[in-house]
Amino acid sequence: MSAPADLGVREMAAALASGEVSALALAESCLTRMGSARGRTLNAFIHVADEFAREQARASDRRRISGTPRSGLDGVPIAIKDNIDVLGLPSTNGLGTSWIPVADAPVVGRLRDAGMTILGKLNMHEGALGATTDNPHHGRCMHPSLPGFTAGGSSGGSAAAVAARLCPVALGTDTMGSVRLPAAYCGVVGFKPSRGYWPETGVMPLAFGLDTIGPLARSVADIALLLDEPSNRLAPAGLRFARLANAAQVETEPECQTAFDAALCDLAAAGVRVESVHVGGYNPDLARRAGFIVSEADAAVVHGELLATRPQAFSPAFRAMLDYGRKVPPERYRMERGVIEQAGAALNDVLRRVDIVLTLTTPQCAFPHGIPVPASQADFTAIANFAGCPAISLPLPSPPGGRPVGLQLMAAPGRDSLLLSVAAEIEAMVAP
Repeated sequence: MSAPADLGVREMAAALASGEVSALALAESCLTRMGSARGRTLNAFIHVADEFAREQARASDRRRISGTPRSGLDGVPIAIKDNIDVLGLPSTNGLGTSWIPVADAPVVGRLRDAGMTILGKLNMHEGALGATTDNPHHGRCMHPSLPGFTAGGSSGGSAAAVAARLCPVALGTDTMGSVRLPAAYCGVVGFKPSRGYWPETGVMPLAFGLDTIGPLARSVADIALLLDEPSNRLAPAGLRFARLANAAQVETEPECQTAFDAALCDLAAAGVRVESVHVGGYNPDLARRAGFIVSEADAAVVHGELLATRPQAFSPAFRAMLDYGRKVPPERYRMERGVIEQAGAALNDVLRRVDIVLTLTTPQCAFPHGIPVPASQADFTAIANFAGCPAISLPLPSPPGGRPVGLQLMAAPGRDSLLLSVAAEIEAMVAP
């Protein structure tokens, strides 16, 4: 067997069930990777919970020995973005301060109930308001295969840790693409469920009604197992696929467009017909700008008390965004919320007529830290948050030496199982 940390979620679960590996061995393998020179350079973790993880893994092994595992996932390691509360571990939300939660977030409680081993808390963009994870308090999270490049964000640590095989699966949060965008940059799978799939209690808010918790892993089947969703592949026959015509309004890097066009050719060769649909009244740039303004205004409310009492916990750049958000007039806020709602309603209208909408996940690939950040990063992803619908990013093949590219699939709200089943089939068709 290869190093235990190289295994995916399904493989780890199978190895645990057969007795081929112990939960402690899995945890130790991941912790060794995290503590290696490469692991430290990636800076994917804000807090590595060595003894905390070992204690959970030993308890899992005792349950296996006694024949009482809590689930098939008992003993499988997972890491958590640092805006999600874990009892016993500090939370930072990517800020220059920390606190000890009084309870697990419900989603973390679900993982504990399944017996999973929590390895630690993951690096993220400050306050989750950005997509580079160039964190001024905890350091830059580096891309796992492109030295000096961003892993994306705001769940950059989650994507980097999974891609570098420091852990088989991680939790992130997604307000306008913060799970799917780093998944695309790092070449892993990122899933944003329907709004309300998991409660957001115990997660530091960013934008009310847009925040969603989502997992990142190396395959769709690994995500389905974590979610206890059907892992069967669903053939596209009988389903209606469409590409989003509005995407033509966004300037796209040739490397991304070439990969997307090749994926469409693969689908066509497999007999999948993809029509073109237009979401009425939707301008990706204007809608993304509206989402960002709403996020700044909501974040100003969320962080108001801490900003007043501990301003040093915020970088000057983040303080400036919060100050801007605080000054947004109520009528402007209502107008921008209206733009978001209109875009979401228009996409959901399309999703009543087709089953799956396809786009690139991002209009550009990962780029070096320190250069101007493309404003268009979330132009393809934000609309799924506005609609409250499930969306997933799958890695596409790239040429030798090329950067990862992501394919996004979206389905109607509540059709998470359908989306995962279709994504598993599409993944097999277009896998790198």
